[in-house]
Amino acid sequence: MRDDVQFPCGKTMIHPETGALLTRGRRMETVEYMGLKKEFEATGFFPDDGNDGVIMGDDHDGFEKAFAELKTEYAANIRALAKDLRRKTRLTQKEASQLLTGSPNSFSKYERGEALPSWPTALLMKLIADDPALMEKIRHG
Repeated sequence: MRDDVQFPCGKTMIHPETGALLTRGRRMETVEYMGLKKEFEATGFFPDDGNDGVIMGDDHDGFEKAFAELKTEYAANIRALAKDLRRKTRLTQKEASQLLTGSPNSFSKYERGEALPSWPTALLMKLIADDPALMEKIRHG
């Protein structure tokens, strides 16, 4: 916790919505992104009962860092998933792209980390990677 940062409210403040007394401190928080979770130590003003606190100024940095790490992890997972799906189904990038997204270059972009699939497409990719026989159903209706 940065002690050199001065807040107009000092070490305590009243929650603007609930009226609860908040004290400057740290606590563990969890951020979520696309099914991934990350726990980190957050700095801010928090009530004793564990309910919502107030985060302001540089306190946002912890949330932003944790969120950025999750986004990086998710992108790496998608790159690996796209490659794994194609390896298991023996599809080219173009074939996988046309069958699953309708776009001729989407898998190339997924594998290079230049694009992310929509959430439904990512779920479909996971299902097919777990059960490659599903691709035959997709191919032949």
